[in-house]
Amino acid sequence: MALAAAQAEMVVAWTKPEQPETIEHLQHVRNQALDLAVRDANAYRRWSELQKERPAGDPELQSATENILQIPATLATLSLELLRECVRLAPKTNPRLGSDLGIAGQLAAAGVPAAGWNTKANLHLVQPEDREGMQQVMSQQESEAQSLLTQLNDFLSA
Repeated sequence: MALAAAQAEMVVAWTKPEQPETIEHLQHVRNQALDLAVRDANAYRRWSELQKERPAGDPELQSATENILQIPATLATLSLELLRECVRLAPKTNPRLGSDLGIAGQLAAAGVPAAGWNTKANLHLVQPEDREGMQQVMSQQESEAQSLLTQLNDFLSA
């Protein structure tokens, strides 16, 4: 995700007229993605330690479990946000940098199923009655990512 944001930022930086607010937004997305990567590693480490020491209903373990599920959900949302931004930028950026914007979009789109894999790996920790809803959200997000990527590719290929 951070690489996708940096790639999109480069496209905007080489586009006239200048778009400082867009560059600032993309830098923020990049920083959020990097922060999520660190938080994900720390959250999993904490959960892994707690699940060895605490009983299943322990509030601290429950909180850690929610955290390891929330971080990939946030990553999927951020990935979609960046992919929407790539689609929005396509007609407004330097056409010679279309391949770079396409790469940014492809990387952003990949963040959605990647986040889904992290969630699916921990779905057994979710109450059975909540699993289907989470799976539906992941499926909808993956469909939206594919649709947005198709829009971006169609525009850039025209």
